[in-house]
Amino acid sequence: MFIAAIETSGTRGGVALADGDELLGEESFEEGMVHGRALVPALDRILRKAGIAPKELGLVAVDVGPGSYTGVRVGVAAARMLALAVGCPVAPVVSLDVLAENAEDLEDFVCPVLDARWEQVYAAAYRRDWVWLRTDGPAAYRPEELAARLAPGTTVFGSGVDKYPEVFARFPKGPASWGVPKAEIVARLGWQAFQTGATDECNILRPLYLRPTEAEVKFGVVETPRPPAC
Repeated sequence: MFIAAIETSGTRGGVALADGDELLGEESFEEGMVHGRALVPALDRILRKAGIAPKELGLVAVDVGPGSYTGVRVGVAAARMLALAVGCPVAPVVSLDVLAENAEDLEDFVCPVLDARWEQVYAAAYRRDWVWLRTDGPAAYRPEELAARLAPGTTVFGSGVDKYPEVFARFPKGPASWGVPKAEIVARLGWQAFQTGATDECNILRPLYLRPTEAEVKFGVVETPRPPAC
């Protein structure tokens, strides 16, 4: 089954095409928030290169966040439109799950940490049991609260660790490359979701924001969000 994968949660997005668990093509965007203008042409190029028509797609996998609000909206909107046009289901994939897969050589505990601004981070904790199993999150935390929740020896990485190095100084730190989500992994996790029946219809697909947007807070739609207590 052909899978189109969309990754737009970070500053550098991308798309991928897979046949089940076999990667057929992948294209990354330029650095910066260019997702809106880069996504459709990139997807068209990898489909044409593989000789596959959009109507042949059986699944659209998309990173639903957390991450850049604008980027996630672009990716989710594109996934909904493509799935509607093709008539296939969509597989929502959590960005932190995507990042955890970058740490493929670790055998114990890992926690990708994203800078969420407002003195918060987005994070989820995982332990290895053949595959990465999520044990906490995804959620928005104050950095100190997250550090207190993590098992000793947990490897941390991502923009949130770079933003608050003193808070996470006692934990092993993964390389910067692990903090970049990949469309190839979105395709793989989307395929796994499809196999277990964890897919959505396009009309119910929603971004995973974890907290209100800045505009909602600024204009009094909601109160300033608070992360979960320890």
